[in-house]
Amino acid sequence: MNRRLVILLGVAVVLGGIYAATQLGGSGDTVRAIAPGGAAAPSGPVRTPAIAQEEGPFLPPMSSFQAIESRPLFRADRRRPAVVVEQPVQTPVQTPVTNDGPPDLIVVSVVTGPNGRSAATIRQGDETRRVYAGDTVDGWRIDAIHPDGVEISRNRERWALPVGEPEE
Repeated sequence: MNRRLVILLGVAVVLGGIYAATQLGGSGDTVRAIAPGGAAAPSGPVRTPAIAQEEGPFLPPMSSFQAIESRPLFRADRRRPAVVVEQPVQTPVQTPVTNDGPPDLIVVSVVTGPNGRSAATIRQGDETRRVYAGDTVDGWRIDAIHPDGVEISRNRERWALPVGEPEE
């Protein structure tokens, strides 16, 4: 016999002995108690109490909840009245139009989702933000987002900005 077979047979004998001891060793409704902290263990088996079974519905009938039933949560008279909030209208800051070169925007990345909708990450100075087609950045409207860059326009001026830092 090889060594693996001897080990396998030994494990099978031990497991068979444990199974026989648990099935044939006594009644299944007793539990042996182990006393904690060195105290004397009770003599004899300890019986576990039977679990009580309840009959009937889990909750009492609705008529026993009169206080809750007379005050429903979503009644219109329990809501607070609406309050009118007036906020001043902020006028957008107009940036001067310069036609001497491309805008100071850097397209950091372009992402296209599974539904075909694209987003671009644009950096302007110290601020980086995500934009979609139709958004406005510093007065420049994002006309289209392509995998290799972004098309922007302001008044009659149009630019195609590639992804990445501008070459100087």
